[in-house]
Amino acid sequence: MKAALYIRVSTQEQVENYSIETQKERLEAFCKSKGWDVYDVYIDGGFSGSTIDRPALQSMLNDLKNIDAVAVYKLDRLSRSQRDTLTLIEEYFLKNNVDFVSITETLDTSTPFGKAMIGILSVFAQLERETIAERMRMGHIKRAEEGFRGMGGNHDPAGYSRVDGELVIKEDEAEHIRMTYDLYEQTQSITKVQARLKDLGFSVWRFRRYRDILANKLYIGEVSFAGEYYQGRHTPIIDKEQFERVQILLSRHKGPNSYKAKESLLTGLITCSICGESYVTYQTKDKLKNGKSTVYRYYMCRARRFPSEYDSKCTNKTWNYAKLEQVIISEFNSFLLEMDVENKEVDKINYDLQIKKIDEKIERTLNLYVDGQFDKELLNKQMGKLNMEKQSLQAQKLHQDERSNLKISKDQLEQYAVALLASDFSTKHSIIHKLIKHIYVDGDNIEIEWNF
Repeated sequence: MKAALYIRVSTQEQVENYSIETQKERLEAFCKSKGWDVYDVYIDGGFSGSTIDRPALQSMLNDLKNIDAVAVYKLDRLSRSQRDTLTLIEEYFLKNNVDFVSITETLDTSTPFGKAMIGILSVFAQLERETIAERMRMGHIKRAEEGFRGMGGNHDPAGYSRVDGELVIKEDEAEHIRMTYDLYEQTQSITKVQARLKDLGFSVWRFRRYRDILANKLYIGEVSFAGEYYQGRHTPIIDKEQFERVQILLSRHKGPNSYKAKESLLTGLITCSICGESYVTYQTKDKLKNGKSTVYRYYMCRARRFPSEYDSKCTNKTWNYAKLEQVIISEFNSFLLEMDVENKEVDKINYDLQIKKIDEKIERTLNLYVDGQFDKELLNKQMGKLNMEKQSLQAQKLHQDERSNLKISKDQLEQYAVALLASDFSTKHSIIHKLIKHIYVDGDNIEIEWNF
């Protein structure tokens, strides 16, 4: 049984006999009585227990796969927040089959009674969360019934600004929205609406924003919460008759690009090297001489697909989706032939040893303060320096561990190569997104950033 010892002190607690050495001695004695081996000692010196954003605690959470139990001197050493304590125990320790023990309280998840105590604490924590959530929900409903729009986030809805909790019309944006509705009724195309608005001198918004505006009942004077609509206090921008006509048009118009992302292996991975925008999928439908239809699908730079949203139209290459996907798979197969993952051994740095030395320096520094050899100003300066050094080492250790975890064996890569030839779309999509971090397109030049 491997146990991690977690120790936390603040300067004042060091004076009040919660010293690092005291906690360490008692925890080691407890482990010895249980017959447990000490895997490592994690020490946060001078850190508050009100947050779990502590370097040694985070380092311990990253090492849970090597640990069987976590032991603390007292529950508040882990956290002073009941919610954070339960989160750590339930979401980190127990989910990784790691027991938790507080040696000065009856809390040991390796025993039936300890697990029952966690259950009792969880019930009360859940009750508190649900009570708070219900109060918030009732508050939101009351606001909506009184005609107030939900104020989630810091942004104002297009066409309005918030003044003392009320929505007040911004006439320039309101005119933009009225024109959007009028043009959509004429053209039945958001892309054409964008082009016309640009010609008229408006600052053009994103396609999705127009789609949301055209379907939002806020603009006919209503507010909503949890799917229910209420009469708002604000002045409408659009009349109900026009809004209903637009809804009919929107319901009829399901363009050829609907749900295309589900059929595109590279969605979300491609960036245009010329303008920096992402590539999107686009398709057209043509009728053949025999009367049947065929669909052509492409990957296209967003600044080329929606030029009205930009100062100038991007000229980067538009790729046939099947050809680009085949290029990527071919690149992977070529890369696989050249690489030999097994022979690429990287010398690992023993960051654990370096971090342990910093912990020892922290302990000596705190002891010097207790003995009166340091004043508080010098202590804070020294502790800040040591904690920064420790955080730097822990960040480097985490990066090294992540690099190690990303390493994929050659056998796995060969299995992926076979699967890319014969699997269904869902499996291929999953493999591509596991193997590739990013793709950059510059005309015919394709640069791939791999995840291994």
